[in-house]
Amino acid sequence: MSFGLVDPNDPLWPEVERRAALLRDLLRQSNWKVTAEVVNAAFAQLGIPRSTLFRAVARFRRTRRASSLLPLKRGTRDGSSQLDPRIERIIEEQIERFWLKKEKPRFSALMERIHDACQVEGLRAPHRKTIKRRVMGLNPLAAARRRGQGVLEAASTPSPGQFVADRPNAIWQIDHTIVDIVVVDEQYRRPIGRPVLTVAIDVCTRMVAGFHLALEAPSSVSVGLCLLHAVYDKTAMSRERWRAGLRLDYDGK
Repeated sequence: MSFGLVDPNDPLWPEVERRAALLRDLLRQSNWKVTAEVVNAAFAQLGIPRSTLFRAVARFRRTRRASSLLPLKRGTRDGSSQLDPRIERIIEEQIERFWLKKEKPRFSALMERIHDACQVEGLRAPHRKTIKRRVMGLNPLAAARRRGQGVLEAASTPSPGQFVADRPNAIWQIDHTIVDIVVVDEQYRRPIGRPVLTVAIDVCTRMVAGFHLALEAPSSVSVGLCLLHAVYDKTAMSRERWRAGLRLDYDGK
């Protein structure tokens, strides 16, 4: 999950917001479907090449955020590799033949085998972090299957059926989402960040049992505070909201 912050002072931002407003209106009219009519209408007003426009509309439809229309940064893409293909081949071979054995070897032993193989071919040995990234990037289920760990694979694989809760508060599910607003400081109105909402939802009733809102990334702390809010007495909070409602009604009259 990325928690990057868009700079509102970016000179491109006003134009990005204008394009986002246009695309939002067009997609609402098409029930959020990327159709030829939507692209043609956007092309008539924006003058962007249709191939580029199709990708931009698809990105905006997927995220529904104006920031998705900002130009992509130049340079190496995240997740891409600049390692010599011959070294990549050696790493893959040693991981496949040695690391994924039933009796899981030590990581240091894997490094030694990769370094020895590179030395034989006259290649520079890769850094420890490079090998570690390749190991951490393995699919856990595929690795368990390769090692013959059927129990682990079965426990990690979704099984057919329904997830049923037959009474309220029997099961809660907790999830996080980044709120689509930017918090600014009180004095200078400078952007601080986008808050993260953690919500505990009762599976049976689909009601919100508790929540937690903070600027920190999701963690065990945010989950714990969300659960704390869910189980604590909310009578005082409800009373204050009721009084606030009365004051609003009174002021409104």
